[in-house]
Amino acid sequence: MKYRMAGAILLSLATAAAAGEIRGTCDVRFLGTSTLHDFSGTVRSRPFAAPLSRDAAGKSILPSVEVEFPVAEMKTGNDSRDEKMREMFQSDRHPVIRAVARDVDADLARERMRKDPGGTTPLEVSLAIRGVERMVQATAGNWKEDGDRVAFDVEFPVSLKEFGLKAPSVLGLIRVGDRVVVKGTFALTVQGAP
Repeated sequence: MKYRMAGAILLSLATAAAAGEIRGTCDVRFLGTSTLHDFSGTVRSRPFAAPLSRDAAGKSILPSVEVEFPVAEMKTGNDSRDEKMREMFQSDRHPVIRAVARDVDADLARERMRKDPGGTTPLEVSLAIRGVERMVQATAGNWKEDGDRVAFDVEFPVSLKEFGLKAPSVLGLIRVGDRVVVKGTFALTVQGAP
């Protein structure tokens, strides 16, 4: 019993000593359709940080990564459309869109994305928009690594209806499509890598 407890304490200390952190941002481009023409927009996440640790098997794990995108900073290049988009999101009451990934096996994700050609890995993300939270299936790929800097892309579709959003329209004639494709590029710095 005494030896098991000592072993558990040593394992905990080793895991804590191996802890690191990632810091980064994500630049997003969202692509939508309408009855008149397709459009795109951009937004940059707020800077974020997340712990990076090792599990009992020695794998690098991200227990939780939370990324927030300010709705007021979403731009499509059309002020009228941007205002309707902010109204749809009720940005006065829900100022951010939040994406969270949990229990990410960082080593496995890295290994899959580094495969040539076009290595990708699935990534399950909890997306919260205007108080509604849904799980979305993303694909991550295009891994780039330079020392302690890492970059990769993610992509996933979003249905406005699934989040209780009514697509904006102009005079009832020009309507935005339900499906929006989200493409993000993460730029990360790994500090104290485990």
